[in-house]
Amino acid sequence: MAALHRHVAVLGAVRQLLEEHGLPSDRLEAWKDGSNLLVRPVPAPVILRVATFTGRVRGDPLPYLAREVDLIAWLASRGAPVMQPCGSMPPGPFLVHGWGMAAVAFIEHEPGTVPAPGACLVALDAVHAAMRDYPGDLPLLGPVTSDLDLALGFAVRERILEGERADELRRRRDELVPRLLALDPVVVPQHGDAFPRNAVPRRDGGATWIDLEDACRAPRSWDLAVLARNTGDDGILRAATERVGEEALATAWALREIQAEVWIALHDARVRRGW
Repeated sequence: MAALHRHVAVLGAVRQLLEEHGLPSDRLEAWKDGSNLLVRPVPAPVILRVATFTGRVRGDPLPYLAREVDLIAWLASRGAPVMQPCGSMPPGPFLVHGWGMAAVAFIEHEPGTVPAPGACLVALDAVHAAMRDYPGDLPLLGPVTSDLDLALGFAVRERILEGERADELRRRRDELVPRLLALDPVVVPQHGDAFPRNAVPRRDGGATWIDLEDACRAPRSWDLAVLARNTGDDGILRAATERVGEEALATAWALREIQAEVWIALHDARVRRGW
């Protein structure tokens, strides 16, 4: 589990929220510290997602947290393999001292472990089936459209990327999005960031998906490209190619590469600058 020493400013807000809902706040464990901070108030079966770095990049994290809270409730009610809504306090989202956060049920697992690629694909198929009729508003290819624009704007303002490089990436994205929609025109709800670190392993060898804040509507090739690219697994690559075709998969993959370049640059700067 990650240390909490870099997040002193956040902990007061977390403790206040927990105390308002009658939950323990004296022992806080960080289960993930990256784009967001995931905090568990031991022994409560709760995980708080605090929009730390994403809040800085996006400006207003509440729409992302609200989307995730609503989608989790929908999927859990249909038996999809996703994290469950919080039963110990309202899910939120909340804004406390400027920090956006939401609550979900804690899933018992070994920190740092990830499911096998095949288990991720099986669980992802189940999530997609359950999401098919989701009536909520999801942005079209959000991770590489509106959200990427926010990330690029932040990167330029903070002198993490040169303006010329940001413009080049944006132009390339603007070429690839219509190409992908032409190659793979059926747009359906997607997890949005479907790689194994956004899932936890189950005791039966399966996977449970977490972190749905990037959920979007997109061609089927989007989630498949994200999973295939991250795992490097030949079986996932074959399955994805059989389902959507090599050209569509390659186009979605290229879009993910753009997104990854920007967020890697942002996270490198986060580490260097101690954010």
